[in-house]
This record gives sequence, structure tokens and C-alpha cells, in this order.
Amino acid sequence: MGPRKQRTRRPVQIVADPVLLHADLAAWAGQAVARAGRRSAILGHVETLRLSEEGSGLEASVRDGAPPGYRVVVRVRAGKLVSRCGCPAASTLPCKHAVAAIEALRFPRPEPQPPRGRSGRTARGSGRVLYQPARPKGWVLTREERLALAAEQELEDRRRRARTERPSVRRISGHGGPPRFRVAGQEPEAPYTVVLRGAKAELGSCTCADFGKNELGTCKHIERARNWFLRRRKRLPRRVVSLWWRPRAWLYGPPRPLEEIRLDLVGVGASDALRAYFGAEGWLQPGDDEAATLERARAAARCAREAAERAGAFFDLDPAVEARLAEAEAALRRRQLPPLEIGDASWSCVVPRLGLKLHPYQEEGVRFLVRTGRAFLADDMGLGKTVQAIAAALLLRQLRGAKRALVVCPASLKHQWRREIERTCGEEALVLEASRETRRRAYRRWSAGFLVLNYELVVRDLPEIQRARPELVVLDEAQRIKNWETKTAKAVKRLESPYAFVLTGTPLENRLAELHSLAEFLYPRALGPRWRLFPFHAVVDPEGRVLAYEGLDVLRRRLEPFFLRRERREVLDQLPPRTENTFWTEMTGLQRRVYRRHAARVARLLAAGAALAPAQVRRVLLALTTMRILCNAYAQYAYERFEARLADPSPPTPEEIRALHSPKLEEFARVMEELLEETPAKVVVYSQWERMLRLAAFVLREALLRRGERGEVFHGGLTAGERRRILESFTEDPAFRVLFSTDAGGLGLNLQEAASVVVHLEVPWNPAVLEQRVSRVHRPGQRRSVQVLHFLTRDAIEERVRQIVEEKRALFEGLLVEEADRVVLAPRQQATLVERLQQLLRGEPNVAERRVARRGAGG
Repeated sequence: MGPRKQRTRRPVQIVADPVLLHADLAAWAGQAVARAGRRSAILGHVETLRLSEEGSGLEASVRDGAPPGYRVVVRVRAGKLVSRCGCPAASTLPCKHAVAAIEALRFPRPEPQPPRGRSGRTARGSGRVLYQPARPKGWVLTREERLALAAEQELEDRRRRARTERPSVRRISGHGGPPRFRVAGQEPEAPYTVVLRGAKAELGSCTCADFGKNELGTCKHIERARNWFLRRRKRLPRRVVSLWWRPRAWLYGPPRPLEEIRLDLVGVGASDALRAYFGAEGWLQPGDDEAATLERARAAARCAREAAERAGAFFDLDPAVEARLAEAEAALRRRQLPPLEIGDASWSCVVPRLGLKLHPYQEEGVRFLVRTGRAFLADDMGLGKTVQAIAAALLLRQLRGAKRALVVCPASLKHQWRREIERTCGEEALVLEASRETRRRAYRRWSAGFLVLNYELVVRDLPEIQRARPELVVLDEAQRIKNWETKTAKAVKRLESPYAFVLTGTPLENRLAELHSLAEFLYPRALGPRWRLFPFHAVVDPEGRVLAYEGLDVLRRRLEPFFLRRERREVLDQLPPRTENTFWTEMTGLQRRVYRRHAARVARLLAAGAALAPAQVRRVLLALTTMRILCNAYAQYAYERFEARLADPSPPTPEEIRALHSPKLEEFARVMEELLEETPAKVVVYSQWERMLRLAAFVLREALLRRGERGEVFHGGLTAGERRRILESFTEDPAFRVLFSTDAGGLGLNLQEAASVVVHLEVPWNPAVLEQRVSRVHRPGQRRSVQVLHFLTRDAIEERVRQIVEEKRALFEGLLVEEADRVVLAPRQQATLVERLQQLLRGEPNVAERRVARRGAGG
């Protein structure tokens, strides 16, 4: 008689108490708590939910930021709700987590299913139903679901590329060990070495960068080699001890590469000695600290080798293991540097001999750069990142013998770096800007000191720079590599050096991916794989629109070991005061007529409300740019009509100024004439358009000539020599009162010794650009109060652009300034492109339609 068949109990259908389903939560918890709880439920923070057997209570796990979630219990007693929660707000019950649990219960859901065990069979027990929160229309994915979906898409992408790209595969001798292959690819570092491990070749490693960063355990080269190998049914080795490196997923903290060393045995049993070093899943177990973990890793490698010898098995030691050990040892040495206090010998040999006195916060920054070795300095604009980097480079030379310091910066800043180095330490930096052959000779002869070149030269001279082997690489204005797809970013990230500094006052402008790209230069895995960044932090609705950014505390925690940022407000006691004024102007009739014509064109393109084709997007953006230009001056829109007169050096008449059709320029001329008359201040006038600057110089020409003074236009089209001449003259010549500058002068220049007034002739799209401009003047070393003047056109797109610029600060401040875990975006930021443009042009289409209607009535 066979074994008795066990009967599986049917799940019990539980009916929830009506109070749970229908009670007024706003009256119970208050309006604010009820709103917060419902939002938490909609955003998918209720992870598990279980009704009590009688239906009069529920238990739930509700996440608030990073896991684990809080345990919530809600009961119905005497017809009223009572709750208990493990959150800090438990003393002011009910809390938002209790509300979220009840809201999740109320969402419509499919028929409940009994919980299942790992075998797929229904779990035995009481038959109580575990309610997984349902996902009705409008319900967003939880973080775990977003990550799982993204990971599956990434895996499928690599498998697809292995099939379609079909990189060539050649097996190389494994000497009796796991099968090894050379797999070609289109990347500059190809071909790569792939090793298949495990009893069925189910595990693999590759020397490509993608395998080292994606935390998926595979890449297209591994998938291609495995397919090639399995089709040929080759025999696998029977006895192997593999000690190798396989990146793991680190969701909530920086990766720990030594704990990614793993042991895999084929045909060999694990000894007690090996079990002492490796966990049940084969990963190296950490020690009490970094030094102990490093020593355990070395001992584990010796133990694995001895185990292979005793068993007569092949010992497969991955070269990546030795690389991780060397990296850990180097990192440990960097952290063991002396504290670098004022009395220390190294500090005394360098800092007191500088040509300037460091502020206390700058001394702190120098220590951070030296101790970290590979560091991200994101101080606010104007706080002296250049000086801190130079001082840290000199200390690394003193402490670690890092003699060759390569500075990569925008072309406009190369000679400023040369001047700053000479002023700070008296050294003559070598600035590269000659022919290719001259640059090659310079790289070959470079044995010590500072070498300064621009980002474009890194792309052209990468092999020569790599052969020169810089020991320190400094990236200034590093936002140049914020877009990882560009040739510049890819070339810069192939620079190798023991030490590296990333300098930028705008580490995050619009997207988290920009911050990831910058951090990747220092530590490729600092913020996790690129594919995981968006699904981990961005909460999106079913249409893909971003509702909020969450988990920003995790991002800050991962940045903390190598990231330092101080804001200007933290050192205001060392800066002079700053005042801001805005001057609002109208349009002339001619300006407004042309402006409305372009607004109507945009309105027609957006009227359908559907997604725009690429050509339509280009037309819309061109029309928006034209509308912004018309806010400045009709003469900028019809520039060719006025170009000849602008080239004539004679001063303009009042009639010629009015003919420009620009109340903004007329107001600018009036304000500037008063300012030049009443104060000796020098002025920097910014516009993103060179033509607008030339018009501004034209209307100010008579006032400057009358006073025996002058101004010049500084723009990106100038040669390095012309830029140097203009900047030196602006600093040294008292008669040079006004510098008209495009944003080429808003990047990295030090103008605090010359100017104390900053003028914006329009508001740029990006909020960081405004601060970049002002910080050229309002920075340490400025001895006067700073005035910032804005000239804006009222009741037009320019006014709404200013509102948007303020809203775009939310993500930046939430991540780098505030201690917030979540940044909820304003409705305009959540909208699609068409919706955003419609909101940006709020009122414009109606104005255009009224004009057409009036014309029809008059006809």
C-alpha cells in the first residue's frame, strides 16, 4: 500500500470588516497624514498585507525609503480603528504607514491566492490568505519590481547582442582547467578573455568593462562564448578548484570587491579549512575591518591552492582576484596617510610656502583630497577648487611621490590654470596647444610637474597620454563628461592613474545619470551599474513619467567616502555681501507681433496633444528659441539689417537705439549709465547669444566713449591668445569697464579681482548656469559687495522660463543639500514633453487665437 496522500487545505476566504473598508481616514488620522498615507500606498510602499482570520484587523509591512519596512498592525475595536506601528512617529498615532496599509487593502484586487512554497505547492497551515497589494490602474511599480524588470531587460539585451553581433570566438589552451576563450569585440580594449566555470559552464567571467560593472554576472562576450561552447558539446574538466572574482549586486552601499571573491568546486569536496573562509554560497567572508578582510583573502587563496594540490585538482586562480587584492592594498595605504595637521612635516613643507593663505574650509578640502586619493570636490562655484587641487597635488608629490600631475580642463581655462599654478607654488606648468608632433615630444619628455591640456586633446592624444603614465589626473569643470555616450567622456574614462580629482561646482544639473558619469571616472562601481540607477531611484507612473525620486539617502551614502561639497552659504563670513535686482520690461508692438506669430506656430504643433515626431520637436524648439530672442530685441531677430551699423564705431543716436525695438536694451543702457557714473565698479554682462552682447555694447558705446572707457566682447570663438589678452586687460586696465561675455566666460574664470557687478540679459534654461556666472565674481578674494542685475521681459516666455529654472533646483538640492530621502517633482516636471511645452506656453496660444479672430472680424 502506497504512502497516504496528504490533502492540501483550501485557502480561507476572509471578508474584511466594513470599518476597515469604509472608515473616513482623514477624520481618523488627519488630512495631512491621510494624504501622506495614500501617496505611500500608491507609490507601492506596502510590501505585504495580511488580514486577520476574523477580518477585523490586518498586519502589514510598509516601506518608508530604504528597507526593511515598518511592521503595522490595525484593529477594529468597538467600531473604531486603532493602530500600532514601529515607526518613530508611533507616539502620534495614527501614522501614515497605518493609513497606507488600509488604503492598500481598499484597492481592487484579483482573487487572493494562497501562499506558495519554493516547490510551487500550496503552503500548509491555517490557510490564511496573504494579500499581495494589488495594482489597479494608476498603481506604480515597487522598487523591487522596477529593478527585477530592468535586470531582465538588461540580461535579454546582452543575449540578443551575443546572437546578432556574433563576436568571433577562439578557444585558447586551458591546460586542463576551465575552458577559456578569446572573444573579439568592437571596443578599443578587445579582444577579451572569457572563462566558463561550474559543472555545466553555467558560470562565467570576462575581462571586459561591462562584466566588471553591470553586476549581472554575465555580458555579451560570456553569452557568445557559452553558446559557441555548448553547441560543440566539449568536455568539461572533472576536478577543479576555482578562486575567481564575480561582481555582486550592492543595492544599498558601496561595493566591497574582496567580498566578491568566490570559491567554486567541481569534483572536489569542501574542507573545513575552506569553509572557514567561504560562506555557504561560496563568497569570501569579511573580517572585522578592511585590513583583516585583506589578510583573510590572501590566506583563503593559499588555502584554496593547497586544497587543489591535496585533491590532485586543477587550481584555477582568476587574475582578477590578484588585481582586487592589489587595489585593496593600495586603498589601505592611502587611508594610512598621516593626519596632515598644521605641525606635520609634510604639511609644513608645502602649505605655509604657498603664494596665498588657505581659508579653513580650503585646508579641510586639501586634506580630504590627499587622504581620499581619488576624490570628487563639488564645492559651490567660487570657493577655490583650483587652489585646493594644486595644494593637494603638491602634498601627494611630497607624501607619495606622485610627480606627474595631468590637468584636463576646457580650452578657455588652460592659461588660467598656468597662472594659478605659478601664483600658488611658483612652478611653470606646461600648457599643450601646439601641433601634434610638438605635443608628442612634450608627452615623451614629461617626467615631473603639471601638464595642462583641454578635453578635446584627450580624444586626439589618448595613446600618447596613456604612455606618459600620469600619476595624478585632475578634471576641472568635469561636467564635460556628464554624458557618458560622448567621445570625450569615453576617452577621459580610459585615463589611468593612482590618484585622481574631479572638480565641478555643478555635479548634478538635470539628471542623476550625469552624476553617475562623473563618479564613474573615479570609481566605476561607486553608484552601482548605470542601468540600475533610474529604476532604483525614479518612481514612474504607468505612462513612464517621473513622479518622484526616492532613496536619495542611499545615493548620498554611496558618495560619502569620496565626495565633498561645501556651499557658499557655509562660508559667507569670508565673502562680501551679494544683492540682486530684477528689472522688468515690456515689448514694443513690432516685437509682440512677431513673437505672437511664433507662439501661434508652436500652439498649432502642440494642439493635437500627441507625441511629436523628431522633426516637429526641432521646429518647436526653434520657435521657442526665436521667442526668447524676441524677448531680448527685434534687432537680434533681424540682426542682418543692423549688422553694418554695429560695425561702424561711431556712437548711436537715440533714434537708432529706438530702432532696435528693445525696451530691455534701453533700460539696460539707462541703468548702466547710472552705475558707471556713480561707482568705479567693473561689470560683467552675460548673454548666451553673442549677437545680443554686440547690441548691448552698441547701446552702451556712447556712455563709455564719453567717459574715456571701453568694453569688449568675450566669446567662445576667440583664440587662446585673444582670450588671454582680454582677461588680462580687464583685470589690469582701469579704463576697461565692461566685459560682455557669453557663457564661455561663465566657466572657470576668476574675475573677483576685477569686477563686482554681474548683469544677466536673459535667464538661461539651466539654473546652474546662473550660479556659474555669478560665482566668477562672488568668490573668495572679492573685497567689495557684489551686485547681480537681471533684465527680463514681462508677460512672455522669459517670465515662465524663470519659474521653471527655480523648479529644476529640486532634485539638485534634495540630493546634495537637504537631508531628504525623497524629492517629489512639481507637476510641470512630471509631465510629458508636449504637456511641459503646453504649460510653458500657458496663455500664448490664446493670445495668438484672439489676434487671428480680431483680424477675421475686421476683414
